[in-house]
Amino acid sequence: MARWTTLVVSGAILATAWIPAAWAQTTPPPAPTAPPTPDPQVQQDRRELRRDRRDLKQDRRDIRQDRRDITQDKQDIRGDRKDLYSDRRDLRQDEKQLQKDKAAGNAEAVKKDRAEIAGDRKDIRGDRRDLYRDRKDLQSDRKDLREDNRDRREDRREVNHDKARLYKDKKAASAK
Repeated sequence: MARWTTLVVSGAILATAWIPAAWAQTTPPPAPTAPPTPDPQVQQDRRELRRDRRDLKQDRRDIRQDRRDITQDKQDIRGDRKDLYSDRRDLRQDEKQLQKDKAAGNAEAVKKDRAEIAGDRKDIRGDRRDLYRDRKDLQSDRKDLREDNRDRREDRREVNHDKARLYKDKKAASAK
């Protein structure tokens, strides 16, 4: 008997809950209303935010490129130093050979050694010029990196300000 009573009471409760829910599903949807007109200030804030994010992304790209340039400049400087070192070594060897040829009295070898020494000195001047140029490039790339970092910080600040303005304007638009 208790089972039947429980079953009847449960069925009554279920029917009470189910019938209105089923009826609610069969009612037609409300008539469509015109979409709310967007607030022009909110739209403007969104445009500014997108533009600032684009600027921030470009600054990040510039920073990555500047870092690559700095790495390349350091490698170039390292290579120029190696070239300069080897050319100096060649010059010292040629000077020693010149002294030996002078002591031996070999006039042809002396002329040849002097020509090689002149060529080595020319190579050293070129290597020094390359080293100086690469150092200047490194300095300018570091300067560019600092400027790009500064731009990135400014753009990040603008993005944060635009987010705050957008939030404030959305809140004001929804209060209207």
